[in-house]
Amino acid sequence: MKQFFPAPLPDHARNILRRMGYAEQRTRRGQISYTRRAGTNRFPRYHVYVEDRDGGMQVNLHVDQKEASYSGTSAHGGEYEGPLVTAEMQRIKNFVAVQSRPAATKPKKESKGFWGNLLG
Repeated sequence: MKQFFPAPLPDHARNILRRMGYAEQRTRRGQISYTRRAGTNRFPRYHVYVEDRDGGMQVNLHVDQKEASYSGTSAHGGEYEGPLVTAEMQRIKNFVAVQSRPAATKPKKESKGFWGNLLG
């Protein structure tokens, strides 16, 4: 599933994805992508490729259901549509929208200090 996020962005695509829990991964060909586990196991996992375009970012998201089956290939059980992909893309959209809001409209957290947070 592809989604374009127009400029201005709240930060670089790398930083946005890392704040969302994605880990940077470099392929054998040197291409950078980002992955995030969908559960506690290594697979399934969300897999994102990002391209900078016109000051914005193009996000290409899919779910890797399993690791590549054959040694030396990159073939995997990938889902490019479906409820998992749709829900994760919505999570990315919401995160970018909240981060793009001006600081005055973001809800402020009440600071209780160390002991206030610890003791409730």
